[in-house]
Amino acid sequence: MNLRTAGRAFWIGLAVSLALHAFFLAKGKFPQVQLDTSPPLEARLADKAAEALPPLAPKPVEPSPAPLAKTPVPEPAPVPESAEPARPDAEPDAAPLALPQEAAPGPQAEPLLPLSGAEPPPPSAQPHARLVDAAEHIRSLPARIEIVYELKGMLSGRQTHVFQRSGQRYTLEAVAEATGLAGLFVSGQLVQKSSGRIGEFGLMPERYEIQRPSGKNETLAFDYAGNVVESRRTDARRGTRTRELPLLTGVQDPLSSIYQLAMAAQDGKDGLIVAASAKKVQGYPYRMLGAETVNTPLGEMTAFHVTRAGDAGSSDTHLWLAPEHHALPVRIRYVDEDGTEWVLEAVSIKTR
Repeated sequence: MNLRTAGRAFWIGLAVSLALHAFFLAKGKFPQVQLDTSPPLEARLADKAAEALPPLAPKPVEPSPAPLAKTPVPEPAPVPESAEPARPDAEPDAAPLALPQEAAPGPQAEPLLPLSGAEPPPPSAQPHARLVDAAEHIRSLPARIEIVYELKGMLSGRQTHVFQRSGQRYTLEAVAEATGLAGLFVSGQLVQKSSGRIGEFGLMPERYEIQRPSGKNETLAFDYAGNVVESRRTDARRGTRTRELPLLTGVQDPLSSIYQLAMAAQDGKDGLIVAASAKKVQGYPYRMLGAETVNTPLGEMTAFHVTRAGDAGSSDTHLWLAPEHHALPVRIRYVDEDGTEWVLEAVSIKTR
């Protein structure tokens, strides 16, 4: 076991211990052995002690240690062979535990830490409130949104996002393809699909898939009953590989995370978003960088700049959210898993 593993075990054990203490303190008492229902050990202990000890013989008392003669604790004396041997469970150290029965706190005792007097946790420990706000913003979106982005980077192209909401269900689809000269060298489309429910904490994806022109496809299946995300990757060279990942509260897929983040960041505060990929589920902090004036193909507008931290060694994802367009991202800049930077700028936003 290395130090890191041992440290982790220590903190987990400490967290469990603190949780148990908090529970019993909130209840006002710790679990106790019910001495009044067990065999009357205290009575027999007193009797055995009286039988085992011979009568105290007067001792010559020196003038100086006179107060010692009045102490209630006698010095150990040898037990006569005729005396009945003490029981193994009647150890002298255990006897005082049974004596102060009447000193036990009565029903009127107040809890040590009443819940009403406990201080509320800091806002950073209450992420659910922010997710609930995100869910309300998502429900207020138009039933259908179509955004066309112009794609800039190593290749030029276009990506179309279509969001549809029907009751408590949603679907998201993003289709990207190369245009211009890039279309002569890269054929096919990159398609992402996300579908699921709109729950208490916002988008709750149930299935995500990405289909690449190269044939490297991925799917994520979200099992909320079993708290598991099943990842499946398929390519012609390595076949199909599956993996089970933990399903965390508020988890998003790579496509739904863009819209969930846009809705959660409207309060202007920093926060955390949980996203799943084919390899892991991880929380990513995001920061609000303030309002900026941006020039886009849709014209000049005020947008809120949000950045989401990426994995170690990669750049962040940046979103510019336009309040006049339902706080949807009008510009997105990100780095993919291959280290390639892409910029998407909205050229068209249609809602109904």
